[in-house]
Amino acid sequence: MNKEHSPLALMVESPVHRPESSAWNSEAIAEPAFTTPILSVAIAGSDPVTGSTLRHMLLQTGLVNDIHQWASVKTLELHQSEDVPDVVFLDITGTEEPDFTFPQQLTRLRPSVHIVFCSAKKESNPDFLLQAMRGGVRDFLQKPFDRIELSSLIARAASEHSHDAPTRTVTGKLFAVLGTKGGVGSSTVAVNLAVQMAQIPGKSAVLLDFSRPMGDVAALLDLKASFQLRDAFENFKRLDSTLLSGLLTSHKSGLKVLSGATHLEDWQHASFSAIERLVEIAQQTFDFVVMDFGSFYSAEWQSVLRAAEVLLVSEADLPGLAKLHRHLDALANLQISSTQLRLIINRWHRHDEQALERVQSGMKIPVFARLPNNFKQVSEATVRGDSLKKNGDPLSAEFQRMAARLAGLALNKQTKKSRLGHLFSL
Repeated sequence: MNKEHSPLALMVESPVHRPESSAWNSEAIAEPAFTTPILSVAIAGSDPVTGSTLRHMLLQTGLVNDIHQWASVKTLELHQSEDVPDVVFLDITGTEEPDFTFPQQLTRLRPSVHIVFCSAKKESNPDFLLQAMRGGVRDFLQKPFDRIELSSLIARAASEHSHDAPTRTVTGKLFAVLGTKGGVGSSTVAVNLAVQMAQIPGKSAVLLDFSRPMGDVAALLDLKASFQLRDAFENFKRLDSTLLSGLLTSHKSGLKVLSGATHLEDWQHASFSAIERLVEIAQQTFDFVVMDFGSFYSAEWQSVLRAAEVLLVSEADLPGLAKLHRHLDALANLQISSTQLRLIINRWHRHDEQALERVQSGMKIPVFARLPNNFKQVSEATVRGDSLKKNGDPLSAEFQRMAARLAGLALNKQTKKSRLGHLFSL
Protein backbone atom coordinates (compact mmCIF):
# COMPACT_ATOMS: atom_id res chain seq x y z
CA MET A 1 0.00 0.00 0.00
CA ASN A 2 1.35 3.43 -0.90
CA LYS A 3 1.99 5.37 2.27
CA GLU A 4 1.94 8.72 0.48
CA HIS A 5 -1.66 8.33 -0.61
CA SER A 6 -3.25 6.39 2.24
CA PRO A 7 -4.13 7.80 5.66
CA LEU A 8 -4.59 4.21 6.76
CA ALA A 9 -1.01 3.09 6.14
CA LEU A 10 0.96 2.26 9.25
CA MET A 11 3.02 5.36 9.98
CA VAL A 12 6.10 4.01 11.71
CA GLU A 13 8.04 7.19 10.93
CA SER A 14 5.81 10.25 11.00
CA PRO A 15 7.46 13.70 10.72
CA VAL A 16 7.51 13.99 14.49
CA HIS A 17 9.30 10.67 15.01
CA ARG A 18 11.76 10.86 12.11
CA PRO A 19 15.10 9.52 13.37
CA GLU A 20 17.73 12.15 12.68
CA SER A 21 20.80 12.79 14.71
CA SER A 22 21.34 16.43 13.70
CA ALA A 23 20.95 19.35 16.09
CA TRP A 24 17.79 20.35 14.23
CA ASN A 25 15.93 17.41 15.70
CA SER A 26 16.21 18.38 19.37
CA GLU A 27 12.42 18.32 19.78
CA ALA A 28 12.09 14.67 18.67
CA ILE A 29 9.84 12.56 20.84
CA ALA A 30 11.13 9.48 22.60
CA GLU A 31 9.30 6.20 22.24
CA PRO A 32 6.66 5.91 24.96
CA ALA A 33 7.54 3.64 27.87
CA PHE A 34 4.54 2.24 29.71
CA THR A 35 4.92 0.20 32.87
CA THR A 36 1.39 -1.26 33.01
CA PRO A 37 -1.04 -2.45 30.31
CA ILE A 38 -3.44 0.35 29.46
CA LEU A 39 -5.44 -0.65 26.36
CA SER A 40 -8.72 -2.46 25.92
CA VAL A 41 -9.04 -4.28 22.59
CA ALA A 42 -11.73 -6.10 20.62
CA ILE A 43 -11.12 -8.58 17.80
CA ALA A 44 -14.11 -8.90 15.45
CA GLY A 45 -14.25 -11.76 12.99
CA SER A 46 -15.37 -15.34 12.49
CA ASP A 47 -11.90 -16.84 11.83
CA PRO A 48 -10.69 -18.43 15.10
CA VAL A 49 -7.10 -18.78 13.82
CA THR A 50 -6.83 -15.05 13.09
CA GLY A 51 -8.38 -14.23 16.46
CA SER A 52 -6.05 -16.53 18.37
CA THR A 53 -2.92 -15.33 16.57
CA LEU A 54 -3.80 -11.70 17.06
CA ARG A 55 -4.68 -12.22 20.72
CA HIS A 56 -1.34 -13.89 21.41
CA MET A 57 0.66 -11.14 19.67
CA LEU A 58 -1.31 -8.40 21.44
CA LEU A 59 -0.62 -9.89 24.87
CA GLN A 60 3.07 -10.05 24.04
CA THR A 61 3.21 -6.27 23.58
CA GLY A 62 2.52 -5.80 27.29
CA LEU A 63 0.25 -2.85 26.54
CA VAL A 64 -3.11 -4.63 26.43
CA ASN A 65 -5.06 -5.42 29.59
CA ASP A 66 -8.42 -6.53 28.18
CA ILE A 67 -9.26 -8.42 24.96
CA HIS A 68 -12.80 -9.11 23.73
CA GLN A 69 -13.64 -11.60 20.99
CA TRP A 70 -16.59 -10.56 18.81
CA ALA A 71 -17.54 -13.48 16.55
CA SER A 72 -20.39 -11.51 14.97
CA VAL A 73 -20.87 -7.76 15.09
CA LYS A 74 -24.53 -8.10 14.09
CA THR A 75 -25.55 -9.41 17.51
CA LEU A 76 -23.58 -6.81 19.50
CA GLU A 77 -25.44 -4.28 21.58
CA LEU A 78 -23.37 -1.13 21.90
CA HIS A 79 -25.16 1.89 23.32
CA GLN A 80 -22.58 4.21 24.87
CA SER A 81 -18.90 5.12 24.65
CA GLU A 82 -18.01 2.80 27.55
CA ASP A 83 -19.13 -0.15 25.41
CA VAL A 84 -16.43 0.56 22.82
CA PRO A 85 -12.83 -0.48 23.59
CA ASP A 86 -9.76 1.59 22.77
CA VAL A 87 -8.79 -0.46 19.72
CA VAL A 88 -10.98 -2.61 17.47
CA PHE A 89 -9.57 -5.04 14.89
CA LEU A 90 -12.06 -5.91 12.12
CA ASP A 91 -11.21 -8.91 9.94
CA ILE A 92 -12.53 -8.20 6.43
CA THR A 93 -10.91 -11.20 4.75
CA GLY A 94 -13.30 -12.86 2.31
CA THR A 95 -15.73 -9.95 2.11
CA GLU A 96 -16.02 -8.51 -1.39
CA GLU A 97 -17.56 -5.22 -0.23
CA PRO A 98 -16.94 -4.52 3.47
CA ASP A 99 -19.81 -2.88 5.32
CA PHE A 100 -18.75 0.45 6.84
CA THR A 101 -21.89 0.74 8.97
CA PHE A 102 -20.26 -0.89 12.00
CA PRO A 103 -17.08 1.27 11.98
CA GLN A 104 -19.30 4.34 11.65
CA GLN A 105 -21.37 3.19 14.64
CA LEU A 106 -18.21 2.72 16.73
CA THR A 107 -16.91 6.16 15.76
CA ARG A 108 -20.20 7.85 16.62
CA LEU A 109 -20.21 6.25 20.06
CA ARG A 110 -16.54 6.91 20.69
CA PRO A 111 -14.72 9.25 18.25
CA SER A 112 -11.29 8.33 19.67
CA VAL A 113 -11.62 4.60 18.91
CA HIS A 114 -8.72 3.21 16.87
CA ILE A 115 -10.26 0.95 14.20
CA VAL A 116 -7.99 -1.41 12.25
CA PHE A 117 -9.02 -3.38 9.17
CA CYS A 118 -7.30 -6.78 8.81
CA SER A 119 -7.07 -8.37 5.38
CA ALA A 120 -5.13 -11.03 3.53
CA LYS A 121 -4.46 -8.65 0.62
CA LYS A 122 -3.04 -5.19 0.22
CA GLU A 123 -5.77 -2.56 0.03
CA SER A 124 -4.62 0.00 -2.54
CA ASN A 125 -7.85 1.15 -4.19
CA PRO A 126 -8.01 4.92 -3.46
CA ASP A 127 -11.82 4.95 -3.48
CA PHE A 128 -11.97 2.11 -0.97
CA LEU A 129 -9.33 3.74 1.25
CA LEU A 130 -11.17 7.05 1.19
CA GLN A 131 -14.47 5.33 2.05
CA ALA A 132 -12.78 3.41 4.86
CA MET A 133 -11.23 6.55 6.31
CA ARG A 134 -14.53 8.38 6.23
CA GLY A 135 -16.05 5.35 7.92
CA GLY A 136 -13.66 5.73 10.85
CA VAL A 137 -10.92 3.23 9.96
CA ARG A 138 -7.46 4.32 11.08
CA ASP A 139 -5.11 1.54 9.96
CA PHE A 140 -4.74 -1.57 7.84
CA LEU A 141 -2.89 -4.74 8.82
CA GLN A 142 -2.10 -7.36 6.20
CA LYS A 143 -2.09 -11.03 7.10
CA PRO A 144 0.07 -12.79 8.08
CA PHE A 145 0.63 -10.16 10.76
CA ASP A 146 4.04 -8.60 11.16
CA ARG A 147 5.02 -8.46 14.83
CA ILE A 148 6.93 -5.18 14.47
CA GLU A 149 4.08 -3.45 12.63
CA LEU A 150 1.56 -4.62 15.20
CA SER A 151 3.77 -3.53 18.11
CA SER A 152 4.26 -0.09 16.54
CA LEU A 153 0.52 0.29 16.01
CA ILE A 154 -0.29 -0.70 19.61
CA ALA A 155 2.44 1.57 21.02
CA ARG A 156 1.03 4.49 19.06
CA ALA A 157 -2.52 3.72 20.20
CA ALA A 158 -1.31 3.45 23.79
CA SER A 159 0.38 6.83 23.47
CA GLU A 160 -2.85 8.37 22.17
CA HIS A 161 -4.93 6.93 25.03
CA SER A 162 -2.45 7.53 27.85
CA HIS A 163 -2.81 10.71 29.90
CA ASP A 164 0.93 10.53 30.56
CA ALA A 165 1.96 10.15 26.94
CA PRO A 166 4.80 12.46 25.90
CA THR A 167 3.80 15.33 23.62
CA ARG A 168 5.67 17.71 21.41
CA THR A 169 5.63 20.94 23.40
CA VAL A 170 7.35 23.06 20.74
CA THR A 171 5.00 23.97 17.91
CA GLY A 172 5.97 24.84 14.37
CA LYS A 173 6.01 28.36 12.99
CA LEU A 174 2.73 29.36 11.35
CA PHE A 175 2.49 31.56 8.26
CA ALA A 176 -0.67 32.88 6.58
CA VAL A 177 -0.25 34.08 2.99
CA LEU A 178 -2.98 36.61 2.06
CA GLY A 179 -3.43 38.34 -1.26
CA THR A 180 -4.72 41.91 -1.22
CA LYS A 181 -6.80 41.07 -4.29
CA GLY A 182 -7.44 38.18 -6.67
CA GLY A 183 -4.71 37.45 -9.19
CA VAL A 184 -1.93 39.05 -7.17
CA GLY A 185 0.00 35.78 -7.04
CA SER A 186 -0.50 34.76 -3.40
CA SER A 187 -0.69 31.04 -4.23
CA THR A 188 2.54 31.25 -6.23
CA VAL A 189 4.19 32.95 -3.27
CA ALA A 190 2.84 30.38 -0.80
CA VAL A 191 3.97 27.42 -2.94
CA ASN A 192 7.51 28.67 -3.52
CA LEU A 193 7.97 29.82 0.06
CA ALA A 194 6.83 26.43 1.39
CA VAL A 195 9.08 24.54 -1.06
CA GLN A 196 12.09 26.57 0.09
CA MET A 197 11.28 25.88 3.75
CA ALA A 198 10.88 22.15 3.10
CA GLN A 199 14.46 22.04 1.83
CA ILE A 200 16.03 23.53 4.94
CA PRO A 201 18.15 20.69 6.35
CA GLY A 202 16.57 18.90 9.29
CA LYS A 203 13.27 20.78 9.02
CA SER A 204 9.82 19.77 7.80
CA ALA A 205 7.15 21.88 6.14
CA VAL A 206 3.50 21.51 5.21
CA LEU A 207 1.32 23.66 2.96
CA LEU A 208 -2.40 23.90 3.77
CA ASP A 209 -4.52 25.11 0.87
CA PHE A 210 -7.32 27.25 2.35
CA SER A 211 -8.03 29.13 -0.90
CA ARG A 212 -11.68 29.75 -1.76
CA PRO A 213 -13.79 28.78 -3.52
CA MET A 214 -11.39 26.04 -4.68
CA GLY A 215 -7.70 25.39 -4.14
CA ASP A 216 -4.84 26.01 -6.57
CA VAL A 217 -1.83 24.45 -4.87
CA ALA A 218 -2.19 20.88 -6.17
CA ALA A 219 -2.44 22.15 -9.76
CA LEU A 220 0.54 24.48 -9.33
CA LEU A 221 2.68 21.57 -8.11
CA ASP A 222 1.15 18.98 -10.49
CA LEU A 223 0.07 16.79 -7.58
CA LYS A 224 -2.56 14.07 -7.86
CA ALA A 225 -3.99 14.19 -4.36
CA SER A 226 -6.10 11.30 -3.08
CA PHE A 227 -7.34 13.31 -0.11
CA GLN A 228 -8.32 16.93 0.34
CA LEU A 229 -9.19 19.54 2.92
CA ARG A 230 -12.71 18.17 3.18
CA ASP A 231 -11.40 14.84 4.51
CA ALA A 232 -9.63 16.62 7.36
CA PHE A 233 -12.74 18.63 8.19
CA GLU A 234 -14.99 15.58 8.22
CA ASN A 235 -12.64 13.68 10.54
CA PHE A 236 -11.43 16.50 12.78
CA LYS A 237 -12.65 14.90 16.03
CA ARG A 238 -10.18 12.06 15.60
CA LEU A 239 -7.50 14.01 13.77
CA ASP A 240 -3.98 13.45 15.01
CA SER A 241 -0.47 13.56 13.58
CA THR A 242 -0.74 10.10 12.06
CA LEU A 243 -4.09 10.66 10.40
CA LEU A 244 -3.02 14.08 9.10
CA SER A 245 0.18 12.59 7.63
CA GLY A 246 -1.94 10.08 5.72
CA LEU A 247 -4.07 12.85 4.22
CA LEU A 248 -1.07 14.69 2.82
CA THR A 249 0.48 14.43 -0.63
CA SER A 250 4.26 14.52 -1.01
CA HIS A 251 6.06 16.82 -3.42
CA LYS A 252 9.51 15.83 -4.68
CA SER A 253 11.03 18.77 -2.77
CA GLY A 254 10.05 17.14 0.52
CA LEU A 255 7.10 19.46 1.03
CA LYS A 256 3.85 17.90 2.27
CA VAL A 257 0.60 19.35 0.90
CA LEU A 258 -3.00 19.21 2.06
CA SER A 259 -4.88 19.81 -1.16
CA GLY A 260 -7.63 22.43 -1.12
CA ALA A 261 -11.32 22.27 -1.91
CA THR A 262 -12.20 20.61 -5.22
CA HIS A 263 -15.94 21.36 -5.17
CA LEU A 264 -17.86 24.47 -4.19
CA GLU A 265 -19.72 22.61 -1.45
CA ASP A 266 -16.54 21.37 0.31
CA TRP A 267 -16.47 24.43 2.56
CA GLN A 268 -19.95 23.55 3.82
CA HIS A 269 -18.27 20.75 5.78
CA ALA A 270 -15.91 23.19 7.51
CA SER A 271 -16.40 24.40 11.05
CA PHE A 272 -13.93 26.67 12.76
CA SER A 273 -13.43 24.04 15.42
CA ALA A 274 -12.25 21.74 12.61
CA ILE A 275 -10.00 24.42 11.13
CA GLU A 276 -8.41 25.24 14.49
CA ARG A 277 -7.85 21.55 15.19
CA LEU A 278 -6.25 21.02 11.78
CA VAL A 279 -3.86 23.95 12.24
CA GLU A 280 -3.02 22.84 15.78
CA ILE A 281 -2.12 19.29 14.69
CA ALA A 282 -0.12 20.63 11.73
CA GLN A 283 1.94 22.82 14.08
CA GLN A 284 2.56 19.90 16.40
CA THR A 285 3.76 17.78 13.49
CA PHE A 286 5.82 20.15 11.30
CA ASP A 287 8.43 22.82 11.86
CA PHE A 288 6.83 25.18 9.33
CA VAL A 289 3.14 25.45 8.47
CA VAL A 290 2.26 27.65 5.48
CA MET A 291 -1.41 28.46 4.85
CA ASP A 292 -2.51 29.72 1.44
CA PHE A 293 -5.59 31.89 2.01
CA GLY A 294 -5.90 33.35 -1.46
CA SER A 295 -7.59 36.71 -0.88
CA PHE A 296 -10.40 35.51 1.42
CA TYR A 297 -10.66 35.61 5.19
CA SER A 298 -13.26 36.74 7.73
CA ALA A 299 -13.66 37.54 11.41
CA GLU A 300 -14.06 33.82 12.20
CA TRP A 301 -10.42 33.30 11.25
CA GLN A 302 -9.22 35.63 13.99
CA SER A 303 -7.80 32.98 16.33
CA VAL A 304 -5.84 31.34 13.51
CA LEU A 305 -4.51 34.62 12.12
CA ARG A 306 -3.52 35.91 15.55
CA ALA A 307 -1.28 32.85 15.98
CA ALA A 308 0.47 33.39 12.62
CA GLU A 309 2.88 35.66 10.85
CA VAL A 310 0.69 37.21 8.16
CA LEU A 311 2.29 37.71 4.76
CA LEU A 312 0.33 40.32 2.81
CA VAL A 313 1.02 39.91 -0.90
CA SER A 314 0.43 43.00 -3.03
CA GLU A 315 1.52 44.58 -6.27
CA ALA A 316 2.81 48.14 -6.32
CA ASP A 317 0.03 49.40 -8.61
CA LEU A 318 -2.78 51.72 -7.55
CA PRO A 319 -5.52 49.04 -7.11
CA GLY A 320 -3.19 46.79 -5.14
CA LEU A 321 -1.99 49.51 -2.79
CA ALA A 322 -5.53 50.81 -2.26
CA LYS A 323 -6.66 47.31 -1.26
CA LEU A 324 -3.58 47.00 0.96
CA HIS A 325 -4.78 49.94 3.02
CA ARG A 326 -8.19 48.29 3.52
CA HIS A 327 -6.62 44.98 4.52
CA LEU A 328 -4.43 46.68 7.10
CA ASP A 329 -7.53 48.26 8.65
CA ALA A 330 -9.41 44.93 8.58
CA LEU A 331 -6.55 43.03 10.20
CA ALA A 332 -6.18 45.72 12.85
CA ASN A 333 -9.88 45.26 13.68
CA LEU A 334 -9.15 41.55 14.15
CA GLN A 335 -6.44 42.56 16.64
CA ILE A 336 -3.63 41.39 14.40
CA SER A 337 -0.54 43.22 15.63
CA SER A 338 1.53 45.19 13.14
CA THR A 339 4.54 43.20 14.36
CA GLN A 340 2.93 40.08 12.84
CA LEU A 341 2.56 41.62 9.37
CA ARG A 342 5.03 41.11 6.53
CA LEU A 343 4.43 43.09 3.34
CA ILE A 344 5.45 41.16 0.21
CA ILE A 345 5.55 43.10 -3.04
CA ASN A 346 5.09 40.69 -5.94
CA ARG A 347 6.07 41.41 -9.57
CA TRP A 348 8.30 44.23 -8.39
CA HIS A 349 10.03 46.69 -10.75
CA ARG A 350 12.64 49.28 -9.81
CA HIS A 351 10.31 52.09 -10.87
CA ASP A 352 7.90 50.96 -8.10
CA GLU A 353 10.17 52.33 -5.38
CA GLN A 354 8.70 55.83 -5.31
CA ALA A 355 5.21 54.48 -4.65
CA LEU A 356 6.55 52.04 -2.07
CA GLU A 357 8.32 54.82 -0.17
CA ARG A 358 4.99 56.59 0.21
CA VAL A 359 3.35 53.36 1.38
CA GLN A 360 6.01 52.70 4.00
CA SER A 361 5.79 56.26 5.21
CA GLY A 362 2.01 56.66 5.15
CA MET A 363 0.87 53.20 6.23
CA LYS A 364 3.75 52.65 8.66
CA ILE A 365 4.53 49.19 7.31
CA PRO A 366 7.94 48.30 5.88
CA VAL A 367 8.37 46.16 2.78
CA PHE A 368 9.58 42.77 3.96
CA ALA A 369 10.42 41.33 0.52
CA ARG A 370 10.45 42.46 -3.09
CA LEU A 371 9.85 39.61 -5.54
CA PRO A 372 11.13 40.70 -8.97
CA ASN A 373 8.81 40.43 -11.93
CA ASN A 374 9.75 37.45 -14.09
CA PHE A 375 6.66 36.50 -16.03
CA LYS A 376 8.47 33.99 -18.25
CA GLN A 377 10.01 32.05 -15.36
CA VAL A 378 6.76 31.89 -13.37
CA SER A 379 4.77 30.89 -16.46
CA GLU A 380 7.21 28.09 -17.26
CA ALA A 381 6.96 26.81 -13.68
CA THR A 382 3.15 26.89 -13.90
CA VAL A 383 3.18 24.94 -17.16
CA ARG A 384 5.56 22.36 -15.65
CA GLY A 385 3.46 22.14 -12.51
CA ASP A 386 6.44 22.84 -10.26
CA SER A 387 8.16 25.44 -8.14
CA LEU A 388 10.76 27.84 -9.53
CA LYS A 389 13.87 25.99 -10.64
CA LYS A 390 16.73 28.34 -11.35
CA ASN A 391 19.17 28.93 -8.51
CA GLY A 392 20.96 32.27 -8.50
CA ASP A 393 18.47 34.30 -10.53
CA PRO A 394 16.95 37.31 -8.70
CA LEU A 395 13.48 35.82 -8.16
CA SER A 396 14.67 32.45 -6.82
CA ALA A 397 17.30 34.17 -4.69
CA GLU A 398 14.67 36.44 -3.14
CA PHE A 399 12.47 33.46 -2.26
CA GLN A 400 15.49 31.84 -0.61
CA ARG A 401 16.24 34.97 1.40
CA MET A 402 12.61 35.37 2.41
CA ALA A 403 12.37 31.74 3.56
CA ALA A 404 15.59 32.08 5.57
CA ARG A 405 14.43 35.28 7.32
CA LEU A 406 11.01 33.86 8.17
CA ALA A 407 12.59 30.65 9.43
CA GLY A 408 14.93 32.64 11.66
CA LEU A 409 18.04 31.55 9.77
CA ALA A 410 20.83 33.28 7.91
CA LEU A 411 21.99 32.59 4.38
CA ASN A 412 25.55 31.36 4.19
CA LYS A 413 27.14 33.83 1.79
CA GLN A 414 30.13 31.59 1.16
CA THR A 415 27.92 28.92 -0.37
CA LYS A 416 25.67 31.23 -2.36
CA LYS A 417 26.21 29.26 -5.57
CA SER A 418 25.77 25.81 -4.08
CA ARG A 419 22.61 23.77 -3.94
CA LEU A 420 19.75 25.05 -1.82
CA GLY A 421 20.22 22.35 0.80
CA HIS A 422 23.56 23.97 1.69
CA LEU A 423 22.43 27.59 1.60
CA PHE A 424 21.25 27.82 5.18
CA SER A 425 23.29 28.19 8.34
CA LEU A 426 22.59 29.07 11.95
